Amino acid sequence: MLAFRVCQIRLEGIGRCYLPLPKLSEEQVSLIKRHLEERGFSVRRRQHLLHAVSRASNLTVDPAGLSWSSEELIDPIGPVIPSLLEVPKQRVEIDSLGARYLYFVIKRRGLKLEIQLFTRMESLRLWSELRKAGLCGLTPDERTVIASLLGSHRGTVDCVTDYYTDVCIPMQIGRNLYYQSTLPISEFVSSLRTFSEASKRNSYVPRDSILRLTADDPIDAAAALQGLGQWCYLDFASTNL
Repeated sequence: MLAFRVCQIRLEGIGRCYLPLPKLSEEQVSLIKRHLEERGFSVRRRQHLLHAVSRASNLTVDPAGLSWSSEELIDPIGPVIPSLLEVPKQRVEIDSLGARYLYFVIKRRGLKLEIQLFTRMESLRLWSELRKAGLCGLTPDERTVIASLLGSHRGTVDCVTDYYTDVCIPMQIGRNLYYQSTLPISEFVSSLRTFSEASKRNSYVPRDSILRLTADDPIDAAAALQGLGQWCYLDFASTNL
């Protein structure tokens, strides 16, 4: 089972700190709310987000698994994480969830298979800021899901690398050089970087968080959602993805 690791990421380019969290049930959101109020924050719920304000700082919690603030988050959020992980998992139907709680959806596009990933940080503006800073925001549970989806398949996948490949297009992001690459699935999975693990040769999901791959075998969506441990409260009752 995949253990939770506390890791704060600061993106100087936008002046924010980010702290990935487990995917939160209503019970866990209420626990965070009480914890912050006890620490002197005024807390309110706006749509699905939790906003907390104090004299010293303010922060936002997205129950889909991310907190952010212009100030550091370890002190206000860190102490409640062990309690969050003690809350029993909640059984839910996937079809009842919003997209932000899902890990992925799968679509067939002609000869290619598309896997739309719903990542906490590795998409759009945050993706670019992470590449500029030479950082990665992919969480270990997100990597586990990707590896479980693709690990047993042969074929290729379109991705981004920080090293030159036989099939690639250079792309400058800030001062860093990356490559739009097409890799064998096995190489992509083995080199996929997370916020806590990196190597000399790293691959990343594309900016739009869509994996486009050639793979003839069916994708086992159910297997990809097993073994996430403390990262995800959801006990998926259905895997119709």
